[in-house]
Amino acid sequence: MINIAPDIRQNIAGCRLGVTVIRQASVRGTSPQLRQEFQAIKQAVATAYNIETLTRVPRILAVRNMYKRMAIDPSRYRPASEALVRRVLQEKNLYYINSAVDANNCCSLKYLVPIGIYNLDKVEGEITFGIAKGGQYEGINGRIFSADGQPVLMDAQGPFGNPTTDSTRTAVTLGTSSLLSVMYCDDAIPESELTAMLQGTADMMTAYNGGKIEWSGIIQA
Repeated sequence: MINIAPDIRQNIAGCRLGVTVIRQASVRGTSPQLRQEFQAIKQAVATAYNIETLTRVPRILAVRNMYKRMAIDPSRYRPASEALVRRVLQEKNLYYINSAVDANNCCSLKYLVPIGIYNLDKVEGEITFGIAKGGQYEGINGRIFSADGQPVLMDAQGPFGNPTTDSTRTAVTLGTSSLLSVMYCDDAIPESELTAMLQGTADMMTAYNGGKIEWSGIIQA
């Protein structure tokens, strides 16, 4: 499904990707039920954590350490999950996008790990998770992301996904029917916990987007 390149293995020997492929999905606007669940998760996050000690939370710390092992400053290139939590704690808005992106953000907030969601129909050829040697893409945050030296998902066209920000090329939009969910983590999270997180993410994605799970599993370096 996704090949983990040798350069990732050298830097993060325990790298793990929690991957789910969903076909025949129906991405739509954010339903009242999903908005309600999103608000409940945000409230739980706001109650459980504070900004001063956030970087000492075990899962947040584990992802930051993963970045550091690749010589990437996690305060400059903020892991997407940590960025979401910080917005909640700083009482900044989290905007509703669509049923897939919002369900994905719910899971990232809940599990405190970066999770990318991609339109699999926009991916060309085999996918590799590796350290990019050059290249850039337009990020979903509207900025140009320089991929050089960053851990990225790459296909035949080049890099398209990263634990900090993803590309517009493979962004999930209304009407997307093939979803690829990728959870980025390492062996700091026990396999039993990661399996439960993967199942929880698959359940939430299909609950709000329908579709059938074609494949779900953990890919290890």
